Amino acid sequence: METSVSQEKNQQLVKTFSWILIAISVFVLLGSLLFHRGYSSIITLQGITKNFDPPIGINFTLYFIQNAIELLLCIIVYISATFVLKYDDTWRKILLYGLIASIIFLLISPIINYYNMPTLTIKQPGGVSYISISKTTALIWSYAWSIIFSAFFIFVIVKFSKKEIKQLFK
Repeated sequence: METSVSQEKNQQLVKTFSWILIAISVFVLLGSLLFHRGYSSIITLQGITKNFDPPIGINFTLYFIQNAIELLLCIIVYISATFVLKYDDTWRKILLYGLIASIIFLLISPIINYYNMPTLTIKQPGGVSYISISKTTALIWSYAWSIIFSAFFIFVIVKFSKKEIKQLFK
């Protein structure tokens, strides 16, 4: 009796975390697609100016690579979380590896964005530039969100690695 209650609780835990991961991956996937569209619009606008000298001096290659990695990780987490709902052990392992790769991506991504921030270079009256303040603020917020998501992913990894949860997948 006690074993079946524990097993039902573990099944509910797996379903809950899988649905949360599916929702997160869908929202991030939609966000990535919208940002990708924004970057392509900016590149199109660069070609519209007469002298091909828009006020944006940035290389978007890193952002497209970062976006592609983010899309790939979202797809991996989405598909594996979907199959985890069917209690497939192979997909549980793929989900764990996908979450580990996502944590690494979340910790590296803010640094890349800090050194290649897509902002206009605007000089304020008197020659004061506020770019460094906005870069630091963006880095702090990026790391805050990265830590929140990484902590949740670590929590899911620990839960899905427990022996009681592994028994559900046999």
